[in-house]
Amino acid sequence: MKKYLALVLLLTSPYLFADDWPEVEFPDTAEVQVVADSMLYHGYPMKTWVMEDEQSQMMIASFFKKQWEEKSERFDAQMFNGDYVINSMQPPFLLTARIHQEYDRVITYVGVTKNVTDRQLEKNNQVQFPKPNGSTLISDIKSNDIFKQGRTLILSTPNSLASSYHFYRRHFQQRGWVENSAILDTQSGKAALQMSQGSNLVDISFNTKKSVIYIVANQVKEGL
Repeated sequence: MKKYLALVLLLTSPYLFADDWPEVEFPDTAEVQVVADSMLYHGYPMKTWVMEDEQSQMMIASFFKKQWEEKSERFDAQMFNGDYVINSMQPPFLLTARIHQEYDRVITYVGVTKNVTDRQLEKNNQVQFPKPNGSTLISDIKSNDIFKQGRTLILSTPNSLASSYHFYRRHFQQRGWVENSAILDTQSGKAALQMSQGSNLVDISFNTKKSVIYIVANQVKEGL
């Protein structure tokens, strides 16, 4: 079996230094890529992989069920919108596999999320990203490695495209950031903004769908 322990990142990451993370095994026939070894999802430490295999959806499901079910405090496996989804609660970790059949192969997304105390969760979320009034945070993912820190956020807002765009443009300009590129196209319902401050770079895209503005922000900071 292929075993991905990511020991170096486990020892060096400020997010993942506590409990030993459960070992995830993959079929020998699978192609596996590490998506993230050190990330925070809404403040919860998380690791993710994507796996491709030519075995059937049910064979892959059987593989993960056999690996996780007996170790689980709570276990659930069922079809959801055409995907076979497995959840295994192994405190303080939640292991998830979403198994998707695509033509001649199966793509499986595997994640391990660690539960943390409210105090630790608050600490992990203490650096807030600006958002316009009335906006809803859909997703907030932070990643960290030896050379850079990354953060990806998805928000929705009922505010107009122009007001959302200018909110971020003003926010970063007032704090000394430099505008690298800026596009506002109200006719197409799209906009894009790139700002930088030293080694800190943020790319923000805006897209209109059914009168709602969806904002995707990618922030990367080089160095420790």
